[in-house]
Amino acid sequence: MRLLFLIATLCFAMTAQAGSFFPPEYKYFPFKEGDLLVSKRSDGKFAVNKILKVDRFDLRRNSAINIQDRRFVATEDDYLLIVSAAYGVSEFASFEKARAAALAGKWTVEVAHAPNRTPGAQAGQTFVGHAAVSAVELEGYRVWRSAFAKGDAGVF
Repeated sequence: MRLLFLIATLCFAMTAQAGSFFPPEYKYFPFKEGDLLVSKRSDGKFAVNKILKVDRFDLRRNSAINIQDRRFVATEDDYLLIVSAAYGVSEFASFEKARAAALAGKWTVEVAHAPNRTPGAQAGQTFVGHAAVSAVELEGYRVWRSAFAKGDAGVF
């Protein structure tokens, strides 16, 4: 019981420290690392996508972040989640075929890594399964993360 109380207190404290520079939807993401998702593309076909990492980034007041090629300077301490994902080719005629391919690991990656804000990363995505994220899948993430830490890369 004490442990549960401690965890609840810590969660409340973390939430209480959140600022309002970023909107609430930037601080929540329903999927986790390794989740396989299916999305319908504008051409009517379906693609498989995979969540590689979900990172919390704390920004201090007067720190800058590049979002969609625009520089934003935080007016207060706050945080956002950045979702790194691999996006598949629009290659399946139906949701069911895409789901079967995701579960079998038989889908084609088109973009190996893209860093997104949570609203864009979850839009139109349906959970279909889970697969461990490999070190090879994280190569693009590591390059981006290093550039992001230096202020040389941003988020979509």
